[in-house]
Amino acid sequence: MRESKGAIRSGISIADDVIKFVEIERAAINQARITRIFQTNLDSPLNAFTIQNDSTVRYIGEQIGDIMQSLKFRLSKVIFTLESPFALIKKVVIDRELEDEDVIDQVDWEVKQFSYSTEDEYIVDFDRYERFHPAGLQELVIVSVREKIVQQIKKLFQAARLPVQVIDLDIFAAIRAIEFNYGLRAGEDIAIVDVGNQVLKFTLLKDREFFDYREIFPSAISQEMSSFGAFDDNNLFNVISTELKKFILNSNFSSQIESVNRIFLHGNMMRGNILEMLRNNYDVRIDILNPFREIKMAQAVTVDEKISAHPESFAVCIGSALRTKD
Repeated sequence: MRESKGAIRSGISIADDVIKFVEIERAAINQARITRIFQTNLDSPLNAFTIQNDSTVRYIGEQIGDIMQSLKFRLSKVIFTLESPFALIKKVVIDRELEDEDVIDQVDWEVKQFSYSTEDEYIVDFDRYERFHPAGLQELVIVSVREKIVQQIKKLFQAARLPVQVIDLDIFAAIRAIEFNYGLRAGEDIAIVDVGNQVLKFTLLKDREFFDYREIFPSAISQEMSSFGAFDDNNLFNVISTELKKFILNSNFSSQIESVNRIFLHGNMMRGNILEMLRNNYDVRIDILNPFREIKMAQAVTVDEKISAHPESFAVCIGSALRTKD
């Protein structure tokens, strides 16, 4: 479905204690403009621990509501982007001739196999792809989130008095930002690296479709490190380079980084030196993802210097507001 001219959607993302908000209006079928944008720090981070605590969730929600009220924002069609570590993502191969009812049964079975606990209930979504396999087979990408997490997110936005319509996933929002601003060409192999404070996220795309995803936490690199913010540029470059190489090889995506057509970097912890180090070491087109590349700012919009200096940190938030699927 394409958004009609004048359609407005708002994207909200929270990573650690930073909340980002953007409102995008479709100026034409393939054109968009930003009508409002801001970011600020929250008193408490939203993470795997705080999201379990009802009082903390309510407090964060109330603070978000106060922020929106102070800015006099009245919102509709709000899309919240959940960080991928909160979800389980799996790609499986199925018989292409399966009826929808049988596919749902297959999805239910797969979710039970990789769930954290048999006692948990999950909210599940999936997408059917037709590429990469011979006739008769089809790939299925399954995303599941614990129902408890979804309920806590709903409590947060009830406290914020915000009409959240859709819960999106950050890696797919980033893909959407790339597609809108750069285009995705048939036959291309693309790697995306989200450099965050608490997690590095690696996503692979093949022929314009999701191929694989992996996340790396600081503790997997060093037991003494609690965040990637504690790594200097050289160490962070080495981690990104090493883990991307392993991921590309182990996922059967390619035999080496140089075989990838393009690499995009984004995230709150992205540093210019990392880009230069990667470019100096690999003969691949590597860019920092600029989600404002093909999106204009409305005349009345004032952009904070922190946003204009680091547009890559808004890739996920922009991608969520570009979503057209309800």
